Amino acid sequence: MQADLASLRRFMKNKLALFGGGFIVILILLSLIGHKLVTNTSPDANNQNLSLRFKKPGYTTYYLVVLSKDNSDIDQLILLDSFYHNQNGLNYKKYNSSDWKLSVLDSEMSIRKTVFYLGADSLGRDVLCRLIHGARISLQVGFIAVIISLLIGVFAGSIAGYYGGWRDQVVLYWMNVFWAIPTVLLAMVLLISYKGTNEHQIYIVFLAVGLTMWVDTARLIRGLFLQFKERQFVEATRSLGFSDSRIIFRHILPNTLPSLIVMTASNFASAILMESGLSYLGLGVQPPAPSWGSMLREYYSYLGTDVSYLAIFPGLAITLAVFSFYSLGNGLRDSWDIKGA
Repeated sequence: MQADLASLRRFMKNKLALFGGGFIVILILLSLIGHKLVTNTSPDANNQNLSLRFKKPGYTTYYLVVLSKDNSDIDQLILLDSFYHNQNGLNYKKYNSSDWKLSVLDSEMSIRKTVFYLGADSLGRDVLCRLIHGARISLQVGFIAVIISLLIGVFAGSIAGYYGGWRDQVVLYWMNVFWAIPTVLLAMVLLISYKGTNEHQIYIVFLAVGLTMWVDTARLIRGLFLQFKERQFVEATRSLGFSDSRIIFRHILPNTLPSLIVMTASNFASAILMESGLSYLGLGVQPPAPSWGSMLREYYSYLGTDVSYLAIFPGLAITLAVFSFYSLGNGLRDSWDIKGA
């Protein structure tokens, strides 16, 4: 208990780890409820309006919202240039139009204010909304890829480290095989073999990233099992006649959790970076779904212009996310005083 409190104190003193943990919490909240908070609620934040293309950060506009007859959905969004109310109703002028029109507001119509806090892209889409949707995709890729790597890596590393012999040689062989395969090459092979629809192509990215990350997890677990299986508490469990599965999962594996958690945080950062790289190359998430990597690829040519922010914002999001996970992992490692396996 005292050791746990000491570890917690060391972690709380690590400002970079606290920053990383806080930013990760923000990302998780944005991925869960962010799409409900933004003004652009269309699927993938892909509501396009070419009249708003390349609007600068902070640009404010107003829409006349026309609801369906049962008020259950938006029937029409009319972009306004200006408007005012009088005793007759709402007088408004459409964007880029010189004609004024009169409308009586009722339950089926309302005025919506929209602020483009991070500006609009070349298709008039809200950059902030797209970044929030991209956060959900990055966390999904990271989470599922890490789960795949843990399932394979923990099982393979446990078997190799505990039993040794020919089992260890088999696991080491496949570790070397997968270590030699670049993520991009594996993703290309899987995508070429994939016969499904584009909307399910993201699952191939999950699989490709996860299959190239399990090797690090297996190496870590194997090294820890080689150390722990010679300890006295393991010898005591053997002398009591406990089965191998109980020794592995009930006695040795729990002692690897601190190192495993640190590795998981590091792998999460690597997964986000891999997904961004694949999307940048056009092998990851496909349009119109927003991904930080695909947003960076789409607008990197605008660097050096007055709309450089279109490439800077997704690049900054990738940098902060990867930095946060690595900082959290390093903070956990230092607080637990974990030595490299």
